[in-house]
Amino acid sequence: MFAPLHGRGYDGSARLAVGATFVLLALAGCGGNPQAPVTLTQQAASPVSSDVSQASGSAASAQDDPDRAPVIGATHDTVTTAGHYLAARQALYFNDVGQSADFFLRTLEDDASNVALLRQAFLTQYYYGDIEQAAALGRQLEGLNVVVPLGGEPATALALRNADWPASIVLADRIAEDGQALAMAGVIRGWSLVAAGQGDAGISALLEAGRMSIDVNSGMPPFFRLHAALMAERLGLVNEALQRVTGLEADSLPSHVALDLAAFYARQQKWDIVDRLIDTQLSRQFNQTDVRAALEQGARELPAIQQHIAAAVVALALSDNKNSGQSLAARLRFALFVDDDHHFARLLLAQQLSDYGQADIALANLERIPDGGMFGQLARLAESAVVEEAGDSERSISLMKAVADRDPGNAYLFHRLGDTYRRNSMFRQSRDAYMASLALGRDTGGLHRSLGVSLERLGETQAAETHLLRAIEIDPGDAYALNYLGYWWADEGRKLDQAIAMIERAVSHRPSSGFFVDSLGWVHYKLGDPARAVGYLERATELEPSDPEITGHLGDVYWALGRREEAMFKWRLALTLSDDAEEQALLERRLRTGLTPEEMPGSN
Repeated sequence: MFAPLHGRGYDGSARLAVGATFVLLALAGCGGNPQAPVTLTQQAASPVSSDVSQASGSAASAQDDPDRAPVIGATHDTVTTAGHYLAARQALYFNDVGQSADFFLRTLEDDASNVALLRQAFLTQYYYGDIEQAAALGRQLEGLNVVVPLGGEPATALALRNADWPASIVLADRIAEDGQALAMAGVIRGWSLVAAGQGDAGISALLEAGRMSIDVNSGMPPFFRLHAALMAERLGLVNEALQRVTGLEADSLPSHVALDLAAFYARQQKWDIVDRLIDTQLSRQFNQTDVRAALEQGARELPAIQQHIAAAVVALALSDNKNSGQSLAARLRFALFVDDDHHFARLLLAQQLSDYGQADIALANLERIPDGGMFGQLARLAESAVVEEAGDSERSISLMKAVADRDPGNAYLFHRLGDTYRRNSMFRQSRDAYMASLALGRDTGGLHRSLGVSLERLGETQAAETHLLRAIEIDPGDAYALNYLGYWWADEGRKLDQAIAMIERAVSHRPSSGFFVDSLGWVHYKLGDPARAVGYLERATELEPSDPEITGHLGDVYWALGRREEAMFKWRLALTLSDDAEEQALLERRLRTGLTPEEMPGSN
């Protein structure tokens, strides 16, 4: 009954939303929001390409390493120094840091004293994840008295992994030379002092870093209090540790911080607080049974100091809104080099890789996060989204079903499974999954809207209206539900005043959505007012210039207004944009005969 636009336009993407916009999940934002989509960070994603290992030989060719991406820059003559440099720049342009890192190194072979090349090679190796190579380049730059952002970090990561605490203390001071990394330097220095037997000095260094990170609105990031407690715990000062985090569980915490706090309380056998943290701070993307079991197992021994440092570096990077996406990528690489089993950092890294088109490498990282544990369920959800985005809907559905089967009481998962079915036009299965979610107690506007869409597609129109209206009742600003129901009513000539008002509300909430603006214009056209419709449809084509249906709609309106040449131009353009056979046939007929009398506005 609807034009394809109005089924597609409201929720067509399978992406995790991890890349450019980061509509936040409970992972890097605050926990406990059961409606949050699977998204991983607030930071802008960086252009990263890497194989799964954290310290591989960076100069290996793509042909020698099956995990590496194709050599995007290989169209250049890379026999020459200039060719390697151009290839490196082109690879960066295409967000392939791995290939860029290789090409910059090859450029240096013929121009080893070029400081600008050294700086660029250092940065790309660090972003790429070859910490050892980056550390070597950093030493070269230091020998030339060249200061580069992040310059001391790879060498520090090496010292930390080797538990060389005196070197880590010295290198933390070098990190502090970068004014943007003072807090990170303080965290590393603090933990290194604790490891070296200088506990009081370590806690003081940590808290000084915390004071430098105080925000006028939110105060000191909560993980500083947590890590001060973890240091006291390490020193055997359990009462002091408990005092330092008293009441912290009642704050709104990022879920990775909440999990570290829960692990601390688990070691103290404070299981009532552990359960409260799991229940109130974690979104339903987590398998709470698995999380509890992992906390019980981890309560038997103290984590290694490297694990604490890796967690602190990631938490600090996520809390700093001034961090660029590339800085975040570097800190994730740092954390994984220091603690290869930091599954949260690997999850974030996979998100970034996926967002920049490195799906295979993203999946290889996700597969290293085992089922069960803290982040196993999130890794499987992320895998499902990545493979769906890559076009493998069958595997995506299989992964989602396996997750739901493993956590059968989790209403959120059945909502997600229903979304996956719906995006693949499997409306009967999506309806059943949504109904299962409802039966488990989920009552969100998004669920009712999606169920309403599936029911309408199955011809269950009365039930569809009921759920769409319920979605709007729960969230009066749900532009998708307003647009869908308003267009439906207007298309059938029912409740026209309400229908147009709904679409206008949708447009007011999402004025930059070409799909919604198109709906408003198309309804006015269908109701016999092409003069009023044309402005909306021209605006819609500006917002969505590559959508063939919107472009075709504008052609129809131009024809109805007697602007025949402009109509033919828009139909021809729509034909070049379309890859749908039925739509192409319609446009070809339009180009031969124009609109028939029955297709003119107001004819029905």
